[in-house]
Amino acid sequence: MLNKSPKYSLRFGLFLCVFVVTLLFGGFSARAATPDLQVKSAIAVDANTGQILYQKNDQQKLPIASMTKLLSVYIVLREIKAGRLHWNQQVAISPEIAKMSRNPDLTNVPLSAKRTYTVRELYQASLITSANGAVSALGNAVSGSPHRFIDKMRTTAKQLHLTSAHIVTASGITNGQAGKLGYPSVAKNDENTMSAQDVARLAQVLLKDYPEILQTTQLSKAWFDKGGSSQTRMQNWDMMLRGLSQYQSNLPVDGLKTGTSKAAGGNFTGTVSKHGHRIITVVMHAQNKKTGDPARFVQTRYLMDWVYASYRPVTLNAQTYQLSNVKVPMGKVKTAEITAAKPTTVWLGKHQSRTQLKSQLLIDTGHQEKDGLKAPLAANTTVGKVRLTLAGKTISQIDDSDTVSLPVKTIYNIKQANWLVRTWRDFLSLF
Repeated sequence: MLNKSPKYSLRFGLFLCVFVVTLLFGGFSARAATPDLQVKSAIAVDANTGQILYQKNDQQKLPIASMTKLLSVYIVLREIKAGRLHWNQQVAISPEIAKMSRNPDLTNVPLSAKRTYTVRELYQASLITSANGAVSALGNAVSGSPHRFIDKMRTTAKQLHLTSAHIVTASGITNGQAGKLGYPSVAKNDENTMSAQDVARLAQVLLKDYPEILQTTQLSKAWFDKGGSSQTRMQNWDMMLRGLSQYQSNLPVDGLKTGTSKAAGGNFTGTVSKHGHRIITVVMHAQNKKTGDPARFVQTRYLMDWVYASYRPVTLNAQTYQLSNVKVPMGKVKTAEITAAKPTTVWLGKHQSRTQLKSQLLIDTGHQEKDGLKAPLAANTTVGKVRLTLAGKTISQIDDSDTVSLPVKTIYNIKQANWLVRTWRDFLSLF
């Protein structure tokens, strides 16, 4: 046995302490580190507020391939809601679209120019098996011709502030693959491009305006034209759905859309709701060595797992969020309390505290008097919004606002002071 000197024992003790601390804290930091996804571009956002939870080159314009169909389907759903298109409406198939639908190099269901299909059938085929002919037929049903539908897509992209969008086909295939449906003056290899941030913005609007889309995007398999001449057993290309190869029970993904092309690689816009909080993720240009390459789903899983492990969602509502001592210059009582008018979720980092959330009240002009609320006001009146910051920094969003905000309302009736008191307060304010 060796005799250890006190100096040796002290050095060994210090080494052991440093080693343990490194394991505890260094190891934790490594696990919590931002993932280096093997994709060109990616983003993760809260599906409701658009709060950005992860970014990697998310403003870079890249080919989006069949993720284009999210924009096409948004227009179709808007037309249905407006009553200009109907689920059971019969859609005729042009010879050009029928030919496209039988191109073995494109994803499709076979369509016949000798018969019609319902809007619902074509819509489901567009989303489930990414049928290029089906979505092109829907475009014709909406606008009357392929190029007029492209014009509508471009206009809609501007309305939705998708500033990076470049659209040449309704389905996401290249201009050359569209054949006679394409543009003779446009290069054959030209295809739709958009940034990951704009794709996420499109997905967010789609889920907000038409949440019923998830009833279709969550289907792993379905029949097209069952019993008809075009009968096809469709399988969803989203392999993270229940029953498919990349499904995991801890991430019950229920949408939205894949996109694949030679230029795009493997793209995927995914969404999942866990513990009552839904996020949207976009990964672009993942590896895609062959049909069925799971790389885009593996990277999406890393991203989704990291978001839920690295953040905790805090819901601000009437029960959990109030602002007190809000000035009411001409009120019977000179201060009031207000609260959240609708629930809003803010995602905090694991080491961030709710006390780091700060609020800046912005009162609507119609409810503002001097530097406070204008009395009288009824209970439950929305009077403006609060601009939220976290740890002194803005909370990034994918929309045009600079930080997350939430509308606020009065809790109880706010009465106005009598004219004598108001006159006296006006007089005092002069000094």
